[in-house]
Amino acid sequence: MTRILILIFVLSPALLVDAQEKKPEPRKKPDAKLWMAKRGELLWEEKFEDGKWSKEWNKYKGNFVVEGDAVKSNELAADGHHPAMSRKLGGDNNVIIQFSFKSDGSPWMGFALDDKEHVARLIINPDQFKIVKMSGTGPTTKGSDVDSKRVKLNDGNWHTVVWEIVGKEMVATIDDKDMVIGKADDMTPTRSRCELINGGQFAWWKDVKVWKAEEDDKWPSRRPQLLALLKKKAY
Repeated sequence: MTRILILIFVLSPALLVDAQEKKPEPRKKPDAKLWMAKRGELLWEEKFEDGKWSKEWNKYKGNFVVEGDAVKSNELAADGHHPAMSRKLGGDNNVIIQFSFKSDGSPWMGFALDDKEHVARLIINPDQFKIVKMSGTGPTTKGSDVDSKRVKLNDGNWHTVVWEIVGKEMVATIDDKDMVIGKADDMTPTRSRCELINGGQFAWWKDVKVWKAEEDDKWPSRRPQLLALLKKKAY
């Protein structure tokens, strides 16, 4: 009995270390549900690892700081412009964009698509989110809402948004439940650059992913069903 107890005492630390080494990795959170498009090639993702963003990003205005696995942004009065950090979108013009965000006092934040001029934006306010068709640049910048949805988003929690853009149609959902949907017939077809944008302080982003997209074969029949469920007019 004494020998058995000694053996257990000697082996226990080794068994404990072995069990710790074989501890299963946390289950990876699945990507958000899609409605209009199918995911193609993953063009890029930004995890904000090692306390920095990847070299593809170009900070234009504002104060962007990486904390943990997320980037935090706030507006600087001396800039005379809202915070913006951009990079090439990659791939073609049909894309699926997914990211997690947290509104932390910022009056608005979002994700922008640009080319030689502004093209479209997904804007997140404390009490709503919307997709916006854009045009112009600088003093000629204009925007018109395509669709909006009232939902409380300044609760201090992280939320996940997925934005599908195929041709001139756009669908965006937050946490797989709240949706905006619409079409902008005169939207610029080329989307070559994207931006993280916000106003005031503070706004947070993490886990940004961009895929190539193609229209789901079921979308033509799914569209009217969604519009009826959301009680929106056909566009």
